[in-house]
Amino acid sequence: DYDQAHPYYGRGWSGQRGAPVNADGTPVFHALPRSWKEAQSDGERWRWALMQVIELAPRSDLAIDARLQYANFVHQQFGVQTMAGFAGLRGMTDDDETRKDDSGPFAVHTLGEDETIARLASGIKRFKLPDEHNPIVLYREIADLRQADSYGETALTQLCQIFEDRRQYPKAAELWKQNIERHGRGHDNWKPKRLDQIVGNWGQFEPTMTQPAGEPAAFDFRFRNAKKVTFTAHRVKVQQLLDDVKDYLKKQPAQVEWDRVNIADLGHRLVSQNQDRYIGEEAARWDVDLTPREKHFDRRISVRSPLKDAGAYLVRSQVEGGNETFIVLWLADTSIVRKPLDGGYWHFLADARSGEPLAGADLHFFGWRQEHVRDRQFRVRTREFTIKTDEDGQAIVRGPDADAEGSLSWLITHGGEGERLAYIGFSGMWMGQRYHDEQYNQVKYFGITDRPVYRPYDPVRFKVWIGTARYDHEGRSLFADRQFKVTVFNPRGDKFLDQAFPADEWGGIDGQLQLDRQAMLGEYSIRIDEHHHAATFRVEEYKKPEFEVSVEAPKAPVKLGDKIAATIQAKYYFGSPVTTATVKFKVLRTTHNTQWFAPAAWDWMYGEGYWWFAYDYAWWPGWEEWGCPGPRRWWWPMRHEPPELVLENEVPVGPDGTVKVEIDTALAKAVYGDRDHRYEITAEVTDQSRRTIVGSGSVIAARKPFKVHAWLDRGYHHAGDAVVAHFQAFTPDRKPVEGKGELKLLAVAYEKGKPVETVLDTWAVDTNPQGYARQQFKAARAGQYRLSYTLADAAGNKIEGGYVFVVRGEGFDGRDFRFADLELIPDRKEYAPGESVELMINTARENSTVVLFARPANGVYLPPKVIRLKGKSGSQTIEVVKKDMPNFFVEAITVSGGRVFSEMREVVVPPEKRVYNVQVTPSGTEFKPGQVGKFKVRLTDLAGKPISGSAVVSVYDKAVEYISGGSNVPDIKEFFWKWRRSHYPNIESSLMRGSGPRTRPNVAGMGMIGVFGDLVEVPEQREEADGQALGLGGQGGGDWAERGKVAQRAAAAEGMPMAPGAAPITGAAPMADAMFARKGGADAEAAAGPGGGEVEPAVRQNFADTALWIASLTANKDGEAEFEMKMPENLTTWKARVWAMGDGTRVGEGSAEVLTRKNLIIRLQAPRFFVQKDQVVLSANVHNYLKAAKKVRVVLELDGGTIAPPENPERIVEIEPDGEKRVDWLVNV
Repeated sequence: DYDQAHPYYGRGWSGQRGAPVNADGTPVFHALPRSWKEAQSDGERWRWALMQVIELAPRSDLAIDARLQYANFVHQQFGVQTMAGFAGLRGMTDDDETRKDDSGPFAVHTLGEDETIARLASGIKRFKLPDEHNPIVLYREIADLRQADSYGETALTQLCQIFEDRRQYPKAAELWKQNIERHGRGHDNWKPKRLDQIVGNWGQFEPTMTQPAGEPAAFDFRFRNAKKVTFTAHRVKVQQLLDDVKDYLKKQPAQVEWDRVNIADLGHRLVSQNQDRYIGEEAARWDVDLTPREKHFDRRISVRSPLKDAGAYLVRSQVEGGNETFIVLWLADTSIVRKPLDGGYWHFLADARSGEPLAGADLHFFGWRQEHVRDRQFRVRTREFTIKTDEDGQAIVRGPDADAEGSLSWLITHGGEGERLAYIGFSGMWMGQRYHDEQYNQVKYFGITDRPVYRPYDPVRFKVWIGTARYDHEGRSLFADRQFKVTVFNPRGDKFLDQAFPADEWGGIDGQLQLDRQAMLGEYSIRIDEHHHAATFRVEEYKKPEFEVSVEAPKAPVKLGDKIAATIQAKYYFGSPVTTATVKFKVLRTTHNTQWFAPAAWDWMYGEGYWWFAYDYAWWPGWEEWGCPGPRRWWWPMRHEPPELVLENEVPVGPDGTVKVEIDTALAKAVYGDRDHRYEITAEVTDQSRRTIVGSGSVIAARKPFKVHAWLDRGYHHAGDAVVAHFQAFTPDRKPVEGKGELKLLAVAYEKGKPVETVLDTWAVDTNPQGYARQQFKAARAGQYRLSYTLADAAGNKIEGGYVFVVRGEGFDGRDFRFADLELIPDRKEYAPGESVELMINTARENSTVVLFARPANGVYLPPKVIRLKGKSGSQTIEVVKKDMPNFFVEAITVSGGRVFSEMREVVVPPEKRVYNVQVTPSGTEFKPGQVGKFKVRLTDLAGKPISGSAVVSVYDKAVEYISGGSNVPDIKEFFWKWRRSHYPNIESSLMRGSGPRTRPNVAGMGMIGVFGDLVEVPEQREEADGQALGLGGQGGGDWAERGKVAQRAAAAEGMPMAPGAAPITGAAPMADAMFARKGGADAEAAAGPGGGEVEPAVRQNFADTALWIASLTANKDGEAEFEMKMPENLTTWKARVWAMGDGTRVGEGSAEVLTRKNLIIRLQAPRFFVQKDQVVLSANVHNYLKAAKKVRVVLELDGGTIAPPENPERIVEIEPDGEKRVDWLVNV
């Protein structure tokens, strides 16, 4: 009944498990036993010991201390604070009276004193607390017993904290008053201060960003209990402050006082440092009546101020009968944007509201640095200059103008007193950065071994291809017929092999090395000419696992709020279930998204959805229901939601090798009812052989039974084009949905910014068994359109999927339509050299100015093109050249509404002629040991045309990948050709300035009450197009995880925790891999039913980890080749892998899997090694996969004198159909 002290397996996650639970999921309450002997657990024994102290002297300090110990214990186990680490709980405990679930099962403020909500090992639950385990009851008893000493004060203080954590503030306030009355005010009046936080009048500004001048500035204000607040705004003399900073630095102080050059946090200087000389005249004063929430809950409101003029304002709030706070509000009429160029910096000066460039305007640069002279002596060096913007509002600073060494910090300003004012600084301006457009030209060394891991004395077969990865390379390998030295290093770095090999016409060299019996264990590396890494392999003393663990989702989608029945399955590699084993599992919950993108040829290189055109229109009514969010681009910052531990348990597997796991999704619905959820199960399965295997998988709880995805082949169309619309319906676990569908083409117009749709055409379009539908139609005229496809499944569920697109035509400027703040949409998914990108540029503001950067790289830019849109939409042509392969970027910015919006697109120019398709087709899926299997290999290009080339074939036992943690051979396409240019948006702007609340020094501010004190009418936190304002791109999106059935293997068996009761040494020696079976195969086995004559078994001895290795297999002119093999006698899954290489370093790979199996087998288990005088257990697991029961005689035969035979080496066991029995012998070494 206590947690095991081992880390969470499989994820490296170490979250709090929660209080232990019984088998039915209820919390464990440690009962008080009548005696030590009758105690059933350590918890009960501890309670009995505490009670002995209490009964010995009920009113003594020791007795009170014992009571307090147990009260603290149950509080730690069952208090609401156990949920504090669960961020999602902040949504479900929100006490906004507008929420309909205010009194729901997970709202802590609705708790009675006899109940709680706590994190248990089985998840977060609401449940009743018996008095003897109720911390509130126990603390009250102690507080009443000791009203005049520290024990009573501690108990009463804990009660105050409990009710604060429960957000039951009136009760907490009464207890604080009682605490003060009984035990005093505390050091520095800390108790009255805690009480005042609950009952006093409080207010506080919320953080805010720069806003555009010309319209009333707004800010959020949070308050508690207050009924009125007065706001006073004073102008801040920003220009004077900047001038004083420059004057101070020009005087070259011996030691710079950093507070005097702080221009990043004006609030600190004005409020904390009382620099009143920078506070100007009063600009506005106004009162706001407040309506506080009951029971001392916080409320947040949005306040619209009378401030409109550009500048900075120090705004003070004075709550009636309460506190004061301050914030600096920034209203901007001018923006400065800058980016690094090749050897300089680009600056853009524009109107902050409209984005109109400011031509011929001055930009003043002031730079300084502190130089060390000697000892503690310093001097300040300054430099300043002014440049003018060109007709497009641009100003470029190069090294000679500024500081080529980049060691100065710069203040960049425009305007002054009575003029437009904007500034950036202090910022670095290093002129040494260079634009580097990388070209792909590398020699690559691709190594293959016949399997990932070996035992000592095994042969190691290898092949290395040496190829040139260069887009203009054609024809025969540059390394054909050359000699190369192959060096193999052991784990210690010593040379194990050093030999020259000739390369074939495709630059391939192959060879073999023999490991000796004393071969060092660990990782070996294969290098070419000693310096060029080609491959690694491992040498281990290992025992291959016989089974794998997987997790399957329910066949039908599960509705959020219902219970999920997931299945953990343990199955032997030869296909049969593990029937006698225990499963230890954990379930973690994360947010799940049904995001899916149609597979494309280059997903492996650019990622899924690399071609996606559409933007996220979260502002469109209903988009969240029918829209398809775009992919999260790799250059966007990632926000990770920590997983929530839902439950943890240990159970035996069922007779079919499965365990059902029930997951209650009611909590997730209460917290995040507006999204889907993924529950990841990680399971440790230990079978009768005491071998532990780890597997994981996931199940999904969704709001809808399925989702309809919609997309087009092109980014936009022209009037008269044929439009091809595609639709795909999937359940949340990625199963196709066949049904009846209706497709509508809707023309879009706008009234007061809201879309109004008119039906132009309707089609009956049904999905096929794969859940796919397609419709082609003609784009008649220019405009904005929406496709609405509604699908009804067999159960009658109707779900809509939609897609918004644009048809361009003569005179189209988009002014009548609405778009995201900034959109870059290429006309096609992919391009080839010699083609042109027709890039459509859309903005939300009419007649916007867009600055377009073509081919930026690694955060450095070339001079841009300034585009003045007529309307809201335009296009630009970018020519694609050969050196653009495999990708380049375009980036754009626009200034609008006091914000800078940035958007970036990756243009895909794939290396199409460099990749093969490799198809491997076996003659069957299951074979008997010794049977001959045939395989066909076919090589084609991406268009399906046969091509010739050289191939390598390896067929090995799939189980060895469990030992090695997967294949040791990388994906050959990715190895040679997965190279892309990289770039990240690099932007700085005067509009990216924020402010937070300030209080005067040593003056109390509004605090948070209790563990959930930061809750206050939290708005829905979705990522919308606002992300563009930070230069992140505007499509939004999220972290989408793999859905559906998952079967994973852990990295290695050696590190698994030992199961309780397991033998000290659980692995078996290599010889113990032998399996026995009857002669005659399945038919003969089935013929001998119960009571039949005993059949002499045949010993299978041809066990192999590598079944076949072909170092060079050449495809004919039709791209075809064949090979065959005699199946080894292992009962397992065999993995056949084929890699191909052709002229011009064209590469590809393919694979297939086949099974070898029998129906009556025996698995032997033994320790990996013996020690003299040991007693060890040898085991045999006998499996009967026949349809009839079998009586099996099992005999242990021992050769030599190392192990003394047992008294009874022979056993007879009866095994039911599809059953297994384990036989153990205790032997002496």
